[in-house]
Amino acid sequence: MSVNNTAEMKRKPRLWLRLLILILLLAVIAASLGYKKFLQIQEQIAFGSAAPPPTAVTVAQAQSDQWQNRLKAIGSLVASQGIDITSEVDGIVKTLNFKSGQEINEGQLLLSLNNEIELAALTTAEAQYASANNQYQRSLKLKNNKFVTENDLDQQRWAANSAKSQVESAQAALDKKNIHAPFSGKLGIRSVDIGDYISPGTKLVTLQAVDTLYLDFTLPERNFRQLAVGQPMEFKVRSYPDRSFKGVVQAWDPNLDVSTRNVNVRAVVDNSDRLLAPGMFAEIEVESTDASNVITVPETAIFYNIYGEAVYVLETSEQESDEIEPEQPESYILAARQVKVLYRENGLAGVVQGLEPGDEVVTSGQLKLFPSMKVVITDDVPEPGEQASDTTAEQDNASG
Repeated sequence: MSVNNTAEMKRKPRLWLRLLILILLLAVIAASLGYKKFLQIQEQIAFGSAAPPPTAVTVAQAQSDQWQNRLKAIGSLVASQGIDITSEVDGIVKTLNFKSGQEINEGQLLLSLNNEIELAALTTAEAQYASANNQYQRSLKLKNNKFVTENDLDQQRWAANSAKSQVESAQAALDKKNIHAPFSGKLGIRSVDIGDYISPGTKLVTLQAVDTLYLDFTLPERNFRQLAVGQPMEFKVRSYPDRSFKGVVQAWDPNLDVSTRNVNVRAVVDNSDRLLAPGMFAEIEVESTDASNVITVPETAIFYNIYGEAVYVLETSEQESDEIEPEQPESYILAARQVKVLYRENGLAGVVQGLEPGDEVVTSGQLKLFPSMKVVITDDVPEPGEQASDTTAEQDNASG
């Protein structure tokens, strides 16, 4: 028994020794793993605390300019001269000397009515005048021989003049049977045919002078002082949506409409190419006589915040600019400025408050920017997805 006890006691210290060695080995492994993890955490903390690189932005320089406001209105084109040709007398249409849509000259004969009665009346009046005038001429010759009294001579003169008046009246009645064009222009669709009986006032055809047109429109009372004779204007019509036409203001009513407080304006339009027609609807822009001094920037530079419209302006820090290495691009600090925009036109915005000529404004990517942010100027800003992938790659390289 004693021998067995002695052997057992010799084995027990070896078991505890093994356990102690195992525990020490595990402690060393855990310590080495913990130290490595600690180093990784320290690297990540150091990378996170480093200042991010400046953001690349595109910029444009604010320019000084003058802008003339354009007054918008709608109106209608009308002919400079336009009438419905009618007859002063009744009768049956005898001849037609025009076609629908024909171009005619002033004084050209359009149509004739039956005139037999008027011709007979003129012939009778001319005969009576010839008889009365011959009697008067004979009396003048007999006056020197005192065969005719002064009173008889006066009656003969009156009879001759009266007969002459009858001739002129008959000629006027005959002339009314012939209808002539009162001015040059373009005819519309004729409303009568040969043999039709027409009464006084019956519409025969429309005549419009279309070489020059009028453009009538209205402007609000507040724009009354901005009107001037010869003022240029542009307008568009639906027949030519991609083309602009020009005109000049000719006149306006001196009094405003009491119900609308609008002023009626008339402009003159050259239509020698005959592209326009009376009655067309026009969308008008009239150049105002008032000019405003503005600062122009690309329209994309304007963004909105809780205070209204604003832009990001580049500002240079003197301290940081001295620390920039020569091979590194110059960085700037962003400053947000509230602006007052007067107009937006052709991709530009006219600013009247908040900017000075020469200011460099950011023209893209304002949603990811904030005041006091560091930026650098570039000609092309990367897309948000590309920028995010580049940043992830830099983090992976740093952690590796």
